[in-house]
Amino acid sequence: MPKGDLVFEFVETLESLRNCGRSFFRCSAPVRGSAMRLLIFLHHHVGTDGPGIQPSELGERLQLGRPTVTSLVNTLEEQGLVERLSGDEDRRVVFVRPTLQGAAVVQRAKDELSRDIRELMAYLGEEDGHELLRILQRMRAFLQERESKQEGTREPCGS
Repeated sequence: MPKGDLVFEFVETLESLRNCGRSFFRCSAPVRGSAMRLLIFLHHHVGTDGPGIQPSELGERLQLGRPTVTSLVNTLEEQGLVERLSGDEDRRVVFVRPTLQGAAVVQRAKDELSRDIRELMAYLGEEDGHELLRILQRMRAFLQERESKQEGTREPCGS
């Protein structure tokens, strides 16, 4: 690689971070990927004592298709991490919310992630940690601005 090829170095670094990140962000939770994302979303937006959220809204908010949401909810329900509730007024309406066991799984994952991030920040040091966060926030702002300008011309970033 020629020294100073910024594009190549950037792509190579992102690819390396992606590969390393898989193990860095891996937690001991019994669920992974989209199922964990759905469980975290439910925990954050509904809680264990909330009324729940309809699967169709889950799909919209998480940008997942109906069959995918159904499959994820089925899997999480079989594991005892979410529950389905019927609507009070219309029994055909279904809501989903995390169980206490599901909330505990999310909390353990958050605790593990917090520990890993604290370890990373200790390695970087306070000044570099703040600088990294500042640059990542600028990068996110750039990508969001760019995506909003190109709305409808491309597939959404991250899908």
